[in-house]
Amino acid sequence: MKNVLVIGATGPQGHAVAEQLLAAGFRVRVLARDPVKAEDLANLGAEVLVGDLDDAASVAAAVEGQEGVFLTVGFFTGTHTHARNVIEAAKKQGVQRIVWNVAGRVLEQDIGNPAIDKWRLIMSDLQASGVPFTVLQPTVYMENFLNPEIARQVAATGVLAYPMPAVARTQWISHQDAAAYTVAAFQRADSESMVVDVSGPEDLTGPEIAERFGKALGRDITFRPMPPQEFAGTFPPEMDPEPIVRHYSNVFAHPEIMTSNVDHQASLEVLPITPLTFEDWVRRYRDAFTSH
Repeated sequence: MKNVLVIGATGPQGHAVAEQLLAAGFRVRVLARDPVKAEDLANLGAEVLVGDLDDAASVAAAVEGQEGVFLTVGFFTGTHTHARNVIEAAKKQGVQRIVWNVAGRVLEQDIGNPAIDKWRLIMSDLQASGVPFTVLQPTVYMENFLNPEIARQVAATGVLAYPMPAVARTQWISHQDAAAYTVAAFQRADSESMVVDVSGPEDLTGPEIAERFGKALGRDITFRPMPPQEFAGTFPPEMDPEPIVRHYSNVFAHPEIMTSNVDHQASLEVLPITPLTFEDWVRRYRDAFTSH
């Protein structure tokens, strides 16, 4: 497999996938509403097509001639229709594999949160399509800490604030590792469909993350549970704060939501990568957390 269409390449998750696929020697095509946002990928060798996931015709044109498709659907802004248009086009074009990064976990039943409940519908579409697929279910992204207000507080006050209780523990993962798992999935020669839980190599609480920040930045960093309403206020005003507040309020009420039990070694055996530690991730983005 050499030709891969990357959906969401102008977003942080899809961008990392496109970069790593190009570095691994794949011919990458990206679908973008605004091609200017994909100029850096074009300069790296990606083919950029203009289109919209709401427009089934433009999606079909993007899928034509592709052997693989990477799919990601925006947590708050993505829809079931977006994914369905991609899956239907992939089926018609005889795509050999779809790799879908859920950016979470497909639950067994609806919970009343549309951002999460749509994943069950997408999974059903994948299973019914007959197209071989790899579904990646990552834990929580380290990149959430790149939220400008969170990064500003770290740089200015030495406080790492995040909307979760201090006792919550999870196996954080980076966009880089999620992208590496994606490349490994496209490099497999078989046609087996699989669902793979993926994570980073460490299982950490908020205070333990702050400790990693401190080691990477060379100064003391403390953790503060950020109230959900405050966190919602860090997003652009055009974003509806209600789903954000609802999700993170649920996390505070039920800290076990963030508990992950990924068998990291088993994931590496299925999709071999070299994982990134939290401390190394902070070093990678050191400038974002440092006052200038």
